[in-house]
Amino acid sequence: MLQDEAPRLLEPRLRRRTRVVFQSADPPVRHEPPPRGLRVAVIGHLREEKDPFRAAAALAHLPAHAGVQVVQLGAALVPGMRREATRWMAREPRYRWLGSVTHAHALAWLAKSHLLVVSSRMEGGANVIAEAARIGTPVLASRVPGNVGMLGRNYPGYFPLGDGRALASLILRMRSDAGYALRLRRALRARRKLFAPGAERAALLRALAPLLRPRAR
Repeated sequence: MLQDEAPRLLEPRLRRRTRVVFQSADPPVRHEPPPRGLRVAVIGHLREEKDPFRAAAALAHLPAHAGVQVVQLGAALVPGMRREATRWMAREPRYRWLGSVTHAHALAWLAKSHLLVVSSRMEGGANVIAEAARIGTPVLASRVPGNVGMLGRNYPGYFPLGDGRALASLILRMRSDAGYALRLRRALRARRKLFAPGAERAALLRALAPLLRPRAR
């Protein structure tokens, strides 16, 4: 399974047979956000289970002088999502939807953003969180098992599912509270090693070890 909380969702007899293997990331970029303002990245294809416009909705609870902008990347895979993204851009000048981009461009935007928001209703284990951890971009995430399993139960950057006001409060706190921003970075750095390519290889070998042992004759 792809994150720490996933086995807890299984029956005990199955849980004993599971192993967690975090997907690794090795992005060729590092965190270099612009010196002014606060850019929030939302990365992932637009579909209902991602609650894709929660960060855009949070802008209504943020004052214009805060200098926050939301940049969203991902294809509109569900009918109507393109129209909704276009409507958001028309009424909210601080929101931009760039549509489908290459993986390299998505990583570049992630590195050039102050924050990543993962607002999903459900997650199996978002690889973009692994990429953010390896790059060094702090994450604000909905408190759902798939996100908690990636970031850890004590991570300080969770907001209640679907709560745009709470998300806005965390964004403002990141903007104005240097101590909180430092806590986010340190908590993410503590998870960074889990998503290293070497850690993934080692976890896979541990999971497969019973199958690789020579059978007694």
